Amino acid sequence: MKLRIAVVDAGTNSFLLLIAEKLNDHLHYLLDISTVVGLGHLKNGVIDDEALRRAQNVINTYHKLCDKYKVDKRVMVGTEIFRKVDKKYFRGLSEKFDESMVLSGLEEAKLSYLSVIEDDKFSRLTNPIVVDIGGGSVEFAYNGKTFTAQTFPLGAAVLTDKFVNSYPIGDQLNRATELLRDAFNTIPKNRNIVAIGGTGTTVTDLIDEKSFDPERVHGRFLKIEDVKTLYNNLCAMDLDMLSKLEGMEEGREKIIAAGVLILIQAVKMTNSKGCFVSVRGHRYTIAKSIANSKR
Repeated sequence: MKLRIAVVDAGTNSFLLLIAEKLNDHLHYLLDISTVVGLGHLKNGVIDDEALRRAQNVINTYHKLCDKYKVDKRVMVGTEIFRKVDKKYFRGLSEKFDESMVLSGLEEAKLSYLSVIEDDKFSRLTNPIVVDIGGGSVEFAYNGKTFTAQTFPLGAAVLTDKFVNSYPIGDQLNRATELLRDAFNTIPKNRNIVAIGGTGTTVTDLIDEKSFDPERVHGRFLKIEDVKTLYNNLCAMDLDMLSKLEGMEEGREKIIAAGVLILIQAVKMTNSKGCFVSVRGHRYTIAKSIANSKR
């Protein structure tokens, strides 16, 4: 029996679409794409009309792709941005889906964690810390005596809005360093760290100076020295220069420096020499659970 599932991960900065197929008890991934929508720049808790139109256009495009792939079940999952704004926004964007839900920060962290520890690529890592750097929040998930998930409303878009007034950024984000250090001080030390989400994949592409290729990115180890060098270079560039960098995802140029700073602080707080990168996330866990009827 064949079953095709589409999961849309609707985040603060990007909307992602995963299409998976279960065939003969095996799950295959047919499509995994990301589009920057930039919903996170709120004014008095309200999403900008232009950003909302962008989001709806992306959803419409994703529905057309679902039609093309003859998807049987469509699911939309909201994260940090939809935990903060009026529920009408998520209802409007998700009305044509078979199933929809807004995850809590802890649910998001746990599902993202499962996408890593159930991945053969990272099976050699012992008790890794999974960090998901989004536009609106940062989630950490790890195992010890018990499973622990922590969420912080300090995503890349949030820090950019709070601290950045002009480009080049220069030292404007220096004020965010202490904030991140204080927030992350309970994260366990001396463990491998795996970064998921657009920040980790974009950092890899920028360091390699290549366009996104999941085969190249997934499982990569990034040295902290290379990430720090990239951060310093990004802070010295204006928006036009940032947007033209090889490997920059369109629409991410405004918040990429803040995302890289979060990654640096996460690695430093764990006393690591760098981090691994995963292209997966909670959408993979959700697709797998639907395919196996484990909701």
